[in-house]
Amino acid sequence: MLALALNSLSFQATARPAVVQTRSAPPLAAFKAPQATDSYLEDQQRRLDESGLSPKEYEVATRKRANAYLSENGAHIMDADEAGPKQTASFLKLLWDVDSIPEVPAAAASDDSRVLATFYEIGGPLTNVLSTSVAKQLPMIPHVGIRMHGVEYFYSDHIECRTVPVMEEMLGDRPQVTIDIGEATMSREELEATVASMEAEWDADAYHVFDKNCVHFADALAQKVSAKGLPQPLVQGVVDVSERMLDSLPEWRRALGRRVMNEVTRLVVVSWGKASKEKKEQIADDLGVERGA
Repeated sequence: MLALALNSLSFQATARPAVVQTRSAPPLAAFKAPQATDSYLEDQQRRLDESGLSPKEYEVATRKRANAYLSENGAHIMDADEAGPKQTASFLKLLWDVDSIPEVPAAAASDDSRVLATFYEIGGPLTNVLSTSVAKQLPMIPHVGIRMHGVEYFYSDHIECRTVPVMEEMLGDRPQVTIDIGEATMSREELEATVASMEAEWDADAYHVFDKNCVHFADALAQKVSAKGLPQPLVQGVVDVSERMLDSLPEWRRALGRRVMNEVTRLVVVSWGKASKEKKEQIADDLGVERGA
């Protein structure tokens, strides 16, 4: 649907390099989670101008920073066996300049008090179609879920809370990697209260394909439920897929594309959330686990 929305606008790339957004310490500027409003485009443009990097330079810098983080810290907070089994996914090379990362340590995977983040590529063939439409190679069409206390939390048409076995059944065939981001800083009861307090801010009306999507939600939730949140050098490239999707297009088409694509995608996401609800509940019933919400 994203590709169809773009194609309907007949987008074409230009030779003029676009400015780029950054999210971290120099030369990458500080990121802030925005509200889903058109006024954010001006703020984003200002931050892009301040970066002083071309799109290609920015992508290379972001990828190098992610790779340096992995080399220094590893993919997981808990020590992992670097020589042991690996997780592989096609998007890892384009995002983090690696072919694989270690599996989540068994002790972390079996401990419900650990916080895990799963990065999915859900685009399939649409990823390349959409890449052509926006005149740049996208590493993935991302989806991110935060797992703790046996539940995966993510944002669709609302904040969804599904047991991990249900999501493994729903998205188990999609390219994905999971990282351990540390011990939970709250109990399950405290977590449920925290999620409930976020619901008004993360409903169907608030969804924005570029600025307030499932990746932004995962980042926000991870900061609340773990000591350090998602590793910024690793999540940056995933955030950029949406926030910088249109940066190779002329400015007026970027502005128009943001409005049209957001409205179309919001309808798709809301429809998918409602349509998949029955399937998720049926899977939960078949597995004999909680349905979630």
